[in-house]
Amino acid sequence: MKQSNNESNYLQCYGLTSAPFRLSPDPEFFFPSNTHISAREVLKYAITNNEGFMVLSGQAGTGKTLLLRLLLSEMEADKHSVLIINPVLPPAGLLHQILLELDLKVDAAMGEADLMAAFQKILLGLASTNKDLLIIIDEAQNMPLETLEYLRMLSNIETNRKKLLQILLTGQPELDILLEDARLAQLTQRIVVHEKLRPLTAKETIEYVNYRLAKAGRGNIGLTWFAKRALYRLTGGIPRLVNRLMDRTLLIACSDYDKKLTRKHISCAEGTLPKGHQKKRFFRPFPSFSYALFFYSLIIVLII
Repeated sequence: MKQSNNESNYLQCYGLTSAPFRLSPDPEFFFPSNTHISAREVLKYAITNNEGFMVLSGQAGTGKTLLLRLLLSEMEADKHSVLIINPVLPPAGLLHQILLELDLKVDAAMGEADLMAAFQKILLGLASTNKDLLIIIDEAQNMPLETLEYLRMLSNIETNRKKLLQILLTGQPELDILLEDARLAQLTQRIVVHEKLRPLTAKETIEYVNYRLAKAGRGNIGLTWFAKRALYRLTGGIPRLVNRLMDRTLLIACSDYDKKLTRKHISCAEGTLPKGHQKKRFFRPFPSFSYALFFYSLIIVLII
């Protein structure tokens, strides 16, 4: 991948072998936080043991796509997977897309019955070679209710010995709300695994930063205590936001020829990013002077 001049400059400045905070989901930079390791192991076990419906949810930027890539890279040979990234489709449209992903030439004029017959034929063909099909639906919170219910009907296809289809729904927290709809009761009763990714804790956020720096060839770039606080306050421990802010922070600190990342660098970097990149905050923090004045007044009151 070609590097920009700015990126190349800060890589040279810090002696890094690669950009540590790129936004693309790179399995080489997977950080084993408690929430990600737990979700990975549970989903891997469920897929291996041919469980039916599975759900993975979490805020945007918490690492769902990276986790999916890891799971796909670790898939057993007896699994065939299909990834659907645009699920805003009617039932027949979804089935049409699945067949295309399975490399089947589909006539646009084919009706739903013909599509279903073709799908069943593929499943039985996979079964004859001792393989199962895993369908992964990304951004599933955007699926129409009737399409979700259609997935449940597809999952009924089975032989006398086992089910032939597994389905993994991934999406943002709105997916959890969608699945509470009473009209999807039969589907939710079939969900055997429901993993929820949470943001990193304050401690994990700093460990995440150090981990990625080390992976990029330089694990000794330090942050001051105030810089760590500012980083977590502005990102809420959401990896994508941490990556964006840290990437810009390294660039700014490099322009100052500073090897230690400070709160000033973090604040300057945050100010150069588009509005709305940071996590939602429900209050505006007081300036440092206001904090000092408050504590000074409190001390005077206690003394009096």
